[in-house]
Amino acid sequence: MSVALAEARMTQTELAAKTGRSTAYVNQLITGHKKPSPEWVDLIADTLNLDPEQRQALHVAAAKQHGFKLDLTKK
Repeated sequence: MSVALAEARMTQTELAAKTGRSTAYVNQLITGHKKPSPEWVDLIADTLNLDPEQRQALHVAAAKQHGFKLDLTKK
């Protein structure tokens, strides 16, 4: 998520303000101390205007944080 944040030229504080969360909460998500819900991932993707590929990558990363082992490659 930090790469997408940098590409959007947005700070953690700005992202927090746009999503209604605290900067501390956003930082905990970025550093992996908190695990994001799918709804939160969608909110972040919408806020950062991610394209479908970036959105999917963010969801995969979040699912892996929750312990899911995913193989979403198209065969």
